[in-house]
Amino acid sequence: MSDSGTVMLVEDDDDLRVATMETLQLAGFAVQGFARAALARDALTPDWPGVILSDIRMPGMSGLDFLDEARRIAPKVPFVMITGHGDVASAIRAMRAGAHDFLEKPCPPQLLIDVLRRAVAMRRLELENVDLRDRLTRSVSPADQLIGRAPVMADLRRRVTGLAGLRVDLLIAGETGTGKELVARVLHALSSRADGPFVAINCGALTEADVDRALFGADDEPGRIAMAAGGTLYLDELEAMPDSLQVRLLRVLDTREITPLGHPPRQVDLRILGSVKTDPARLVADGRLRADLFHRFNAGALRLPALRDRPGDADLLLDHFAREASSRHNLPKVAIPAELRRQAAWHRWPGNVREVRNIAERLVIGLDTTLLETAPDGPSLHEGYDDAMESFEYRLLQAALLQTGGRKTEAADLLGIPRKRLYLRLRHHGLG
Repeated sequence: MSDSGTVMLVEDDDDLRVATMETLQLAGFAVQGFARAALARDALTPDWPGVILSDIRMPGMSGLDFLDEARRIAPKVPFVMITGHGDVASAIRAMRAGAHDFLEKPCPPQLLIDVLRRAVAMRRLELENVDLRDRLTRSVSPADQLIGRAPVMADLRRRVTGLAGLRVDLLIAGETGTGKELVARVLHALSSRADGPFVAINCGALTEADVDRALFGADDEPGRIAMAAGGTLYLDELEAMPDSLQVRLLRVLDTREITPLGHPPRQVDLRILGSVKTDPARLVADGRLRADLFHRFNAGALRLPALRDRPGDADLLLDHFAREASSRHNLPKVAIPAELRRQAAWHRWPGNVREVRNIAERLVIGLDTTLLETAPDGPSLHEGYDDAMESFEYRLLQAALLQTGGRKTEAADLLGIPRKRLYLRLRHHGLG
């Protein structure tokens, strides 16, 4: 592909087709010229990397008919319509059918070039997203299961990879739905204990009488700690454990020794991962988590970001979970509706990644996917001022691009800022 991109030009006027090809080639485009729409249709594939520039009135297949065919064959390829007849009805029909833009002959060369460059930029972004999704689907590293493009997720993957091989017990802190158990499983899979068992227990789902038996065992029934020997024990909602059992767990952390009811002490080799739903320091201050237990874990604490602090990741996760749900239910793949993507850009996602998974599941099986409270609201109190402003600006830019179909000049006008400033801010957020 050339620097400016690839254009499929469909024009039945031989002289005009040659002149337009020369203009676009001088601007850096690679151009494929076709005198008939049917020939261009036969050359079009779903993964074609460029954009289409087509006349509207041609013998045989018209430009509007070709637009319909292109939307069927390659729905993500931008389609620019051009006509010399000033046909308003055809323009409206083309835009409703999914045309990227509509130009009237004679079109100033620079305007044509600018429109095509914006269309190429959109196509390249779409192909980059497809490539990323394919790489996620093909991923072989356990850390790749921690999906996200936001910088905080890249940092989390680095930290998880670095901590996985260390002989330390870790405390994972994060809101409900942020993926604490997934992080625990990735830590286990990347460790030297990967061939051993991964045993999870939700401490919040057990009564005080059950916890003792479940963890330490009784009579001839082994507890979860013994079952995790040689592997990893994951304790979810650690703050739900009674103080007396937190003391016993601290002793296990220190000595790797358990004392099942009715049995003598025994040594056990395992790694322990715990998780809490809120700030550990606050839990200690409230008396729900022992300070000595917290500090024993805190040698390797991991804090998981809320989805509202991961700009752009909700959109990526919607695609991922929709594909996953389609495969699991043996149903056709579905496209994420533009309105759902628009709502997702503003939604606060109180249920975090788990909420995205549920919405994608509902979309695939045909249930309602309306998101409540999707309007832009105030910054999260969990964010600092700078982070809140960064997150808000990202969502504002993303919403402007969605509303204008990726046309940056229109997005700049919509936001009331100069184009140069828009381009700078888009590059800053990785949207340019």
